[in-house]
Amino acid sequence: MNNSFEYYKVFYYVARYLNISQAAKVLSTGQPNVTRTIKKLESSLGCELFVRTNSGVILTKQGETLFMHIKEAFRQIDIGESKINEEASMGERQISIGFSIAAPYNLINYIIIPAIGAYEQDYGKTHLRIACKPTPELIEDVGKGILDMAVITSSDHQRIGESKERIILKFRDTVIAGTKYRDDFKEPASMKYLSGFPIIGFAANTETFALYDHFCALNGCDYRVDIEVPNYDQALAFVKNNIGIGCVPAQLAARAIMDGDIFAVQTIDPLPQRRISVIRNEALGNASAAILEDYIIEYTTEQT
Repeated sequence: MNNSFEYYKVFYYVARYLNISQAAKVLSTGQPNVTRTIKKLESSLGCELFVRTNSGVILTKQGETLFMHIKEAFRQIDIGESKINEEASMGERQISIGFSIAAPYNLINYIIIPAIGAYEQDYGKTHLRIACKPTPELIEDVGKGILDMAVITSSDHQRIGESKERIILKFRDTVIAGTKYRDDFKEPASMKYLSGFPIIGFAANTETFALYDHFCALNGCDYRVDIEVPNYDQALAFVKNNIGIGCVPAQLAARAIMDGDIFAVQTIDPLPQRRISVIRNEALGNASAAILEDYIIEYTTEQT
């Protein structure tokens, strides 16, 4: 490292808040000191890292590259300090974690919960509070500090806000229908054609509804849900009983398709890619939640 750690520390906080005044406040120093340090770092690196605006500063392309690496280093420092502090503390830890109602249960039950179990085995004495809500509510709760972290379903259409998002896996839904509808789908179907059948799905306050509402609008039709269900298990049950058609993650539908209870409907346009992510508000800094987040990411990577 060619420059002082303090230079990078100042850079990190200016880049994090995009505001020199806020960074100076966090660092307990004056704005002129922060500005001088940034100028020294820019001179050493031979490039501009920030551009001033009326509301603060923005990162240059070189600044974004540096920040991408610096922020991960600082996150690991925070986690390392937290682990030392928590290992020395006998107090009970507390973590509140939310699960999206659209997160596939097999992922939660067979990957996320075992990761929590591994964390508990290593750290113990942690009081966990679990909430199940639609993704938009989870994002809001994490942002406000009501929840420390959440496992959500998301897409490029969903805004995460200020929370840090770490992607667990990516997936696509598949359109499924019961045997009653087999003759209706001998050819690949358009979204407009699909909208003519009873639709089984999630309520309007969910990320899933918002995603398909947007997707259908792009394809020239309106999206509606005729039968609202709270989870994918019930969606599968309704489809199996020929009550309507629905969209579920391909992995969840595979067994029922193999058994012949339902079939996959081919679509003209591929359904949008989605992802399952862990989000956490780093600014609020529950150290235990940061450690658990790493356990979830590492365990998921191993299993998938």
